[in-house]
Amino acid sequence: MSPRRPGPRDYARLPTEQTNPRTRHLHRLSSLALVRTITAEDRRAAASVAAVARPLSRAVELVARALGAGGRLVYVGAGTSGRLGVLDAAECPPTFGVPASRVVGVIAGGRRALWRAVEGAEDRVAPAAAALERLRVGRRDVVCAISSSGVTGFTLGALRAARRRGARTILVTCAPSPALAAHADLVVAPRVGPEVVAGSTRMKAGLATKMVLHTLTTAAMIRLGKVYGNLMVDVRPTSRKLRARAVRIVARLTGLGPAGSAALLRRARSRPKVAVVMGRLGVTAAEARRRLRARGDDLGAVLEGRPRGR
Repeated sequence: MSPRRPGPRDYARLPTEQTNPRTRHLHRLSSLALVRTITAEDRRAAASVAAVARPLSRAVELVARALGAGGRLVYVGAGTSGRLGVLDAAECPPTFGVPASRVVGVIAGGRRALWRAVEGAEDRVAPAAAALERLRVGRRDVVCAISSSGVTGFTLGALRAARRRGARTILVTCAPSPALAAHADLVVAPRVGPEVVAGSTRMKAGLATKMVLHTLTTAAMIRLGKVYGNLMVDVRPTSRKLRARAVRIVARLTGLGPAGSAALLRRARSRPKVAVVMGRLGVTAAEARRRLRARGDDLGAVLEGRPRGR
């Protein structure tokens, strides 16, 4: 059964709108005291994310299964929340070698909202459903809606639309409420407490949200074999820095020097995983690619002879 649309809200009651008793005299503080106050509150935000490890781990499994089966992770949000979703989506392809179409960010107000506030966009419900329609969101996908306050119309509208389309759903919010369980399959809700500046959710709520999102995608990609040890073996070496990193990865995992590792990478068409299999197992690039395909592109499974994803 779909959750009912919310009626008029008393926004003053939202956790994200409360006044922080520890920061009531900011205007009297020195610059050093302000920095210490803000960073102390940031530590509280980090602790709040650690406290939601269990629901976050379930979200990781949900996303990993969807991506592993050919589905997508679609972030949806407004304002700071939307920008954080788009940012996390944009960073997945170069870091983990996944196509840009597999992790997607949708922000209320469209692309221009990435640089400038689009007034009222967060309250409009219909554009959220339209965005999911354009993306052809379906049963193989996971829609992760992000709303610091837990009441954003655009975000909750996206969850309703996602459910109608058969997608699995996650809600990331910094305003925990039992009622939110009706909106999504999983709710990840760190309790960050009132902001340093009342209502400024780009601060602790934004920090906690960023932590949740990068933990979600990083852990899911690790589960999918995109990391070996702590090395990003699917990195796309598209810049000098990344090319140097790819050479170091191959060198570390094969024991070769920089020149030999660079030569392997060239033969592997710049794919570190392929180069490592070539160097470790003494096979051709074609054979290395075949072995990786047979093990779901999981380098650990190829090198260690274990089942993929373990």
